[in-house]
Amino acid sequence: MHHPQEVISLWNWKAALLSVFLRGPIFLAASFRLGFHAAASALVTESVFCGATAGFYGAIVQSFRMAQPPWLTLVFLTIVLPAIFQSLEYLLHWLQGTPHLRLAEFVSIGVSGISALFNLYVMRRNTLLVGREAASFKSDIHRLPRLVFSFIMALPRRWLGRGKAGQSRCTV
Repeated sequence: MHHPQEVISLWNWKAALLSVFLRGPIFLAASFRLGFHAAASALVTESVFCGATAGFYGAIVQSFRMAQPPWLTLVFLTIVLPAIFQSLEYLLHWLQGTPHLRLAEFVSIGVSGISALFNLYVMRRNTLLVGREAASFKSDIHRLPRLVFSFIMALPRRWLGRGKAGQSRCTV
């Protein structure tokens, strides 16, 4: 708190931007049946909250991406941290009066789990990083299609390789 510029420099704007584009439509769609005003309110609420928190979440993932042991890092980044952020998100939308909140939060929880795994996966491959380690956003965007495919195929590859020796370590 004595050095706010350091806190701001930790904020991962790449993770925040992609998260807003991914999560905003969930709340927009869940609220749209109640009219434009309800949908716009839910979208703005989610965009502001998600933009702020996803940037800090991305900063945490970036700083923990090579932490050991990998299984504990995975638990912390994909269960503990998202549970905290999801609780705050639910409270904010509940206070805002977002309609169909349970449905939106259910979908949001699923997206959060997958997003947490994906962020860890790509950041371990030096993508979506900010600061000294960062490549350009354009470079990251160009790498994303290949990384999305690789991420989707990681679990089947892991299952198929389970019989091989030396496959016991966490590779997310």
